[in-house]
Amino acid sequence: MRDSAIQTSRRERIDLWINYLIVALGFTLPISIAVNNLLLALILLLWLAAGGFKERWERIKNNRAAIAILLFFAFHFIALTYSSDPKTGFLKIIGREQLLLFMPIILSVIRPEFIRRALSAFLYAMFISEILSYAMYFDLVHIPWHDYAKEPYPTPFVSHLSYSPMVAFAVILLIHRLVYGDEARNVKAIYFLFMITMSFNIFITGGRAGQIGFIVALVFYLIYQYRNQTRKMLFFLFAAISAIVLTFFFNNSFNHRMMQAYHDLQSFQHHRNTSVGLRLNFAINSWELIKEKPLFGYGTGSFAKEYKQINHKLTPNARATSQPHNFYVLTLVQFGTVGLTLLLYIFYSLFKIASETDDSYRGVRYTFLVLFLTIMFSDSYLLGHYTTLFFVFVTALLFGGRVERS
Repeated sequence: MRDSAIQTSRRERIDLWINYLIVALGFTLPISIAVNNLLLALILLLWLAAGGFKERWERIKNNRAAIAILLFFAFHFIALTYSSDPKTGFLKIIGREQLLLFMPIILSVIRPEFIRRALSAFLYAMFISEILSYAMYFDLVHIPWHDYAKEPYPTPFVSHLSYSPMVAFAVILLIHRLVYGDEARNVKAIYFLFMITMSFNIFITGGRAGQIGFIVALVFYLIYQYRNQTRKMLFFLFAAISAIVLTFFFNNSFNHRMMQAYHDLQSFQHHRNTSVGLRLNFAINSWELIKEKPLFGYGTGSFAKEYKQINHKLTPNARATSQPHNFYVLTLVQFGTVGLTLLLYIFYSLFKIASETDDSYRGVRYTFLVLFLTIMFSDSYLLGHYTTLFFVFVTALLFGGRVERS
């Protein structure tokens, strides 16, 4: 009996350390791959050292989204057996998507009182990133680690593709805290200031997917939160849409990126080697692959090899690619409709959890899912380090139960 009590006490202390590491992970998430990986390694080692796997499994098993993620990841190994390029599948696809496994791990150990701390740590990191972003934009600082040749946009730590979705979600979190938070007025004033400046920051940092995702997510959040207050909903929608329209006309970067996309679409038939043209070409050619093997696809890691062949056959003058910049298309080519069903089941499970969790964060949960479902049309956001870990971090925190105490 005494030994059991000692073991429980030891596990609780280790779990406490893990929770502090999760908070630290929230802060480093949008800043450093190396530090992220170090923290994840420490979390995993402590999680294994703590024991209590029966209790942890019970918590994982009772979360349908965690099980859905495990099923989706397990299918990667099944699809490896019939892949035309298993080496790439193992090293580049499974090697990257193993981050998904940290969702059930974090979910199984996170304590309710640490969820808000971890989300706050993420917001603090985004505050720092935003300040540095503006400093870069106005040419006030030179970031020594930033590759200005490859990444011309003012994103201090990550690429513009990863940065804008994280800023978009940070804005939604700030709106939530302004409306539902119990902070003092001076703290809410700071939140309001950063909400405004972050909203503009999205449109100077180049990521079109994140920009469109932000617009969709913001409109969705306002409609959902004020669905029973029509006048408020219309007022906030008018204010938000007006601000976005003004930004389009007066922000050269945003205007240029949107107009460039429009012209790319217009000239698609004659000029496919443009940013939008290539994405359309990837999807069209990939559809020919999907029709050949619609059920199970070509296997994990097979996309680059299979696409190179179909691209050479159909559009030899257009550039080939290792991934189609659309996670749904990538999933269909690798895993067929079975794989796409498993992917969509993850989001279905997350939506179900959100609908069954009764606290003020329900709208934030829905909006996060809408944001991800939107941006995945434009790139493989569950394949890159930052955005996959971002997805894992938020789903583990917000979809494991109530954030607020009853």
